[in-house]
Amino acid sequence: MHATPSLSQWPDLPPDVLREISGRLHDAGDFVRFHSVCKPWRDTAGTRMPNQSFLPWLLAPDKMFSIFLKLRCVFSRTSYRALPPFFSVSQRKWVASSQGTSIWYFAERPSPSLCDPLTGAVTLLLPPFPEDNGRCRWEKPPSGVVYGDGTFFLHSIFDQDDTTKFRVVLLRPGDVAWTVVERTFSSPDLKDFYLSYYHGKIIITVDGPVVTPEDEAGIGDVLAVPRPPTPRELDDYFYEQSYVLESRGELLCVSVYNNLDYPHASGGKASVPGLVQALSVCVHALEEDEAAPGKIHWVRKHGRSLADRVFFLGYPNSFAVEASRLSGDAVSGGCAYFVYDDLDARPNQPCYVFRYNLVDDRAKFMEQLPRGWDGDTFTWLIPQPSIAPIQEIIDRLEGQKWWKKKLPMAPTPRSNIYIEKPQPQCYNPYFRVCVHNLPCDVDRFQLRQFFSKHGKVSNAKVMCKRKSKMFKRIGFITIATVEEQADALASLNGLVFNGCILEVRLVRRWKGRRPSFVPSNQHSRDHLIHMGLSLLSAIGYLIR
Repeated sequence: MHATPSLSQWPDLPPDVLREISGRLHDAGDFVRFHSVCKPWRDTAGTRMPNQSFLPWLLAPDKMFSIFLKLRCVFSRTSYRALPPFFSVSQRKWVASSQGTSIWYFAERPSPSLCDPLTGAVTLLLPPFPEDNGRCRWEKPPSGVVYGDGTFFLHSIFDQDDTTKFRVVLLRPGDVAWTVVERTFSSPDLKDFYLSYYHGKIIITVDGPVVTPEDEAGIGDVLAVPRPPTPRELDDYFYEQSYVLESRGELLCVSVYNNLDYPHASGGKASVPGLVQALSVCVHALEEDEAAPGKIHWVRKHGRSLADRVFFLGYPNSFAVEASRLSGDAVSGGCAYFVYDDLDARPNQPCYVFRYNLVDDRAKFMEQLPRGWDGDTFTWLIPQPSIAPIQEIIDRLEGQKWWKKKLPMAPTPRSNIYIEKPQPQCYNPYFRVCVHNLPCDVDRFQLRQFFSKHGKVSNAKVMCKRKSKMFKRIGFITIATVEEQADALASLNGLVFNGCILEVRLVRRWKGRRPSFVPSNQHSRDHLIHMGLSLLSAIGYLIR
């Protein structure tokens, strides 16, 4: 009798294998959990793959009297929260990096600086502003972007009387003082401003006619450009929102449109399936006008030319990521992710997250954000987790023991992010769905585990259907979700499971006539006919 060989334990795997596994993790939470299980995994933390990228998180808008920073990964449906220092709560004015890898809050006092939103530590001191003894008068709190070349771009837009003003402060690499740019637009038809810094120019994308009473467009470092025109195929759509970003040396404007017939086309009631059919997204690139040398205009880009990029649209910054860096079922190339607030049709409701496929021109409902996540100024942030060396972790644990506490030392700022426990959900009644286009090797346990991320699954089955000499797997799921049935179907349909795009359809119950039961001393008409025919056949048999 031979002894069964023991299975190899994870800690016993070679370091090269552990590094390879770690490099394939795109969820920051999974990455941290991976390195927190045992010492051999934590020892490999310093050898993170250089091209490794994590799935972005959403940062909730800053609200007055809110003491927590709220973050959420819509791909794993996990919420996080952090408690920043008290003194920084009332001063959060977001400044983000153009690549989406960092975010700070801008503090104007006692001197201009960028601070860590989690620890409150000053990350970078900035030169004083040139007016009012070092303080710049901001009628509205500024926000801004730090570009890859090190340019700081802070801006604020505000209304004054019958005009619209904006103030920009610019700090280029090598500058020792800020460059202040102010412009006034007197047109009452202006609705939205989108400011960006591109090739040494301040580009103003305006929703409306460009009228500058103080300076005409094109003079100096400021160029005012009307927003991209609505495509002809979207004549029945109205403009919602635009996002301006730079990708591969191009300045892109991503515009979101909504159908004029929404929600009337969906029965007059606002719903997620109606929004999926109503939303449309277009992308334009800023190019020189060949017909008018020296002028620039927006040119439509086809979705196929964007198939290798993923766009994350937010405020104050939007960015694009190479699709190859986020390979997997969670993210698809050629798509744009954005938050939509349907306040007109569904007031006092949390926002929705949508994914729009620019190649197929189709919208996909991702999820409805938890309660309290309302507003339209969400920021996408690519987390950059760092794992402390094992010796530092041991020193921290030893220092927490009361009998080993040493003399007080200068505190070191630490960033603590906590996973929020899911609040008790009120689930709707169970319903049954049919799942098509399943992977060939999936079983009912894997199917149940996959759909458990989206609700409570009570039953899961996988059946094989023979079609053209090939077995086609079809799944049946009984599930209960927090969303309404129509919204849940819109969320489940189109999910990617092991590279396969799932088709989820509702299984409707057969509404046939129930059999009628009669007392034992009475017989139905069909039963009497059956008895008569049986009696006639018996008589015929006897006559023969």
